[in-house]
Amino acid sequence: MIMTNKTKRVITSVKIPQTLYEDFKVTSVKTKMNLQDIVERAMYMYLTDSGFRQTIHEQYNTYYTGSTLIEAIK
Repeated sequence: MIMTNKTKRVITSVKIPQTLYEDFKVTSVKTKMNLQDIVERAMYMYLTDSGFRQTIHEQYNTYYTGSTLIEAIK
């Protein structure tokens, strides 16, 4: 799967915790990695790398989100 500039894109919106996004913005300036790059790469890895997918499914750290849903599925 190769993305090109001519690849059709879908506009979507995602709500994320403000503190998580603020921390990301600081890091993204330092690393020159924007949110679109992160999302595209993470989605690609999720689809193609079973180890990455497993890591995502096992990530229960809810420091930023305070999500009780995550706690319920542990």
